Amino acid sequence: MAANGNVFVEEEIHLRDYYYILMKRRKLILSVLLVALFLGGFFTVTEKVIYQASTTLLIEKDNPNVLDFKEVMTFDASSTDYYQTQYQILKGAGLIRALIREEELDKDPYLQGLVHGRLRGFLRKQPWISDSLGVFLASRKPEDIFVSRMLQIRPVRNSQLVTITVFHPDNRRASGIANTLARLYIEQNLKNRYLVSTQAMDLISGQMGDLKTKVAETERKLQAYKEKHALVSIPSLHEKDQFLQDTKLALVKLQSQESRMAKRYLPAHPKRIHLRSQIEGLEEQMKREETKTIELGGVAIKYDELEREADSARKVYKSLLDRLEQTHSEAKAQASNITVVDQAVPEPRPARPRPVLNLILALVLGFAGGCFLAFFLEYLDSTVKIPEDIERGAGLDLFGIIPEAEKKSDAVRGDLFFESDTSSAASEALRALRTALLFRFRHLRGCRVILMTSPNPQEGKTTLIANLAMAFQQNHLRVLLIDADLRKPRLHKVLNITEDKGLTEVLEGELEAAQAICKNVGGLGFDFLSSGVHSYHPTELLGSEKMELILGSLKKEYDIILIDSPPYLAVADVIVLSEHANAIVIVAAYRKTDRRHLRKLKQRFAELGPERLLGVVINRVSVREKDLYYHQYYYYGYGDAGPSR
Repeated sequence: MAANGNVFVEEEIHLRDYYYILMKRRKLILSVLLVALFLGGFFTVTEKVIYQASTTLLIEKDNPNVLDFKEVMTFDASSTDYYQTQYQILKGAGLIRALIREEELDKDPYLQGLVHGRLRGFLRKQPWISDSLGVFLASRKPEDIFVSRMLQIRPVRNSQLVTITVFHPDNRRASGIANTLARLYIEQNLKNRYLVSTQAMDLISGQMGDLKTKVAETERKLQAYKEKHALVSIPSLHEKDQFLQDTKLALVKLQSQESRMAKRYLPAHPKRIHLRSQIEGLEEQMKREETKTIELGGVAIKYDELEREADSARKVYKSLLDRLEQTHSEAKAQASNITVVDQAVPEPRPARPRPVLNLILALVLGFAGGCFLAFFLEYLDSTVKIPEDIERGAGLDLFGIIPEAEKKSDAVRGDLFFESDTSSAASEALRALRTALLFRFRHLRGCRVILMTSPNPQEGKTTLIANLAMAFQQNHLRVLLIDADLRKPRLHKVLNITEDKGLTEVLEGELEAAQAICKNVGGLGFDFLSSGVHSYHPTELLGSEKMELILGSLKKEYDIILIDSPPYLAVADVIVLSEHANAIVIVAAYRKTDRRHLRKLKQRFAELGPERLLGVVINRVSVREKDLYYHQYYYYGYGDAGPSR
């Protein structure tokens, strides 16, 4: 990760990071896998042997209209919901109840065991549970249990076939139930179709009764009207109109002839008298015919109306009578659109359990669950584990890795694991850290002051700085180790010496620095300045000019001064001591130090600059990690090849 101010650019995550997590938590993954395999095997052994039997039906789309007209019943046979409706009918409560009655499943031990349930029955017997949860623990209906646990309706893809599968511990019983369910379904389908026809017949019969009464009533009205007006037959009004037209034409001719004769004869002339009598006769006849036509028009209109009403009623009655006969014929010849293609037969092999499949599923689920749990725990674990946690997670440089040292049997040197004549992993790591520090200070002349701290207590900082002093001494350097933790000093315990007057007394002016320094402490080759007695104002003492003067004088006598300080998250002493140091080294304990605490390091030492804040040392790394990630940092046994010639 590259750091620029407070902005960090994350590196791409590689597959080796995932591989590292899987290998690091391989015991957890293996444990989950074994548990899954055990549970899979346990359930396979204890699971009840179940057989399955299947009946295949052909369900054709068939319009169940029993009439030619859609007023009685309409059905969209091309609807996409048709088959889904049939599947729901197969699982319907009415059909399943009929199956239970016919097959006497209410006495079947397997179904009854599913209905009551062992756990449910046990909980119902507990008074403290039944009082509060008794309603929720009531037994479910047998038909619901049968549909959910013993029945499977599976359509055959791209066909009109559907498979009815029944599960039961008895293979013969399973096949019998499947065949019975198919038969009951077909019978119910025929019954429903016949019921539709019967309802249509009842509807038509009811309409015919009303229509028959109406026909009789209209005919009675027509007959009464004829009798009232003494009508045998009614002449056409068109004929009357034609007669009047002819009469008017003849009258016009006579009147024209009269006007011609008036020019030749007098009114008393016999010819004119005869012609006048003809004209008057025609006029009188026209008046009589016009009066009759008006009277006859009213009678004819009423007569035609009554006749049309009677004729319409007779036609509707005849149509319904024909439809009733057709419906009756179709009800007798009713056929089902459902056919049994394959009947169920007893299967010799059980459907459940499936040992191979169960073990494969347990293996897959166990491995997947173990990996998920491993990554989830890794996500929750925010402690320092790999170098990327320092470089990418906290934006700091990794300066060194110290493996966990083997405990020494010697109680006097239990915490001092550095050995100058061996090539142990911890000793080699300390030499590498020492070399890195010296290389960083190669441009400096004179004494170098190194401050070592950690985010929290008990992260191995004190033990590490004591062993690092031994490593510097091995390089023939004059080394002074100062215990600047004036609150809870521990270096004197690591070096196995009594706590005596030290830095506190020197800063308070009670003692000179030369008098407080323990030369060649414990025969380890370096000098030691203890913290001294407990102080009530350590921050003020460490930040005083006296501290700067003392360090200035000590720099003239030593090549390396190592300062052990308190944890930087606990107190402000580290900020004060950092003003006197050439470099600051942070110690982070493997699988203990939180990455969030390292991120606060930037805020605490923001004014020091990157050249003084060297980086982080991961301490107490497990040796077992050498085969996973840290093999690139350690070559265990590299110096054990034997002495050189």
